[in-house]
Amino acid sequence: MNKDDHGYFQWVAHRGYPSKYPENTRLGFEKAIESGARRIEADVQMSADQVPVIFHDQTLTRLCGVKGTVHRASKAHLDQLSAFEPSRFGNRFKGVRLMDLEDMVALMGRNPEIELYLEIKRIALQAFGVNQVLDQLLPLIEPIKDRVILISFSVFALKAASSRGYLRLGPVLTRWSQLQQLSVLKLKPEVVFLNHRRFPIGAHYDNSNMKLAFYEISDIRLADRLAKRGASFIETDAIGEMIAASV
Repeated sequence: MNKDDHGYFQWVAHRGYPSKYPENTRLGFEKAIESGARRIEADVQMSADQVPVIFHDQTLTRLCGVKGTVHRASKAHLDQLSAFEPSRFGNRFKGVRLMDLEDMVALMGRNPEIELYLEIKRIALQAFGVNQVLDQLLPLIEPIKDRVILISFSVFALKAASSRGYLRLGPVLTRWSQLQQLSVLKLKPEVVFLNHRRFPIGAHYDNSNMKLAFYEISDIRLADRLAKRGASFIETDAIGEMIAASV
């Protein structure tokens, strides 16, 4: 059993280790892995010159403390910024650089036991189109594709990835009822992600072919209750604390 297995569910480190380190940074992911994470989740979008970068927000304000948007900024400009989350951490992490997808592939190469849930952000799809995003994304992750599950709120984007032969897929749902939508079922996803607050009271999930992942949970008791109702994966901001509480 891996260190982050908790009997009947497994942890996913949401954007690295954001309870203690800036999210979606190499530092955060490395600390999550050091804490025992074997599954990490990251967000990907594209710079203005169409370089895939690991970043969640559309704007740079919260993480970098500057104005602007990722998809309108060049990669050269993004490389000059620090992903230090000043509103939460002050200047403690000033100098921590933004991560791009090549950095993530290298991190995965150094950690062959890790699986990556890579969320394709909708802003990238809207700004550049599904095909252009996939054209940039898929060749980069080819060396680690057996350990990468593409996830997205856009079922259409995942369908396009499937048509290119990419089979490890995970739609992020906004409603419980979407589990029964034909577009979701046709994907044959290995996992579906759902906000745990969208899980109907009293519901139980038992489809072993399409596993269920809940986000974002940093309460071990809540994680246990959801797992007993059918969750296979629990995504958390506090990966180290949750693994420690699982022992």
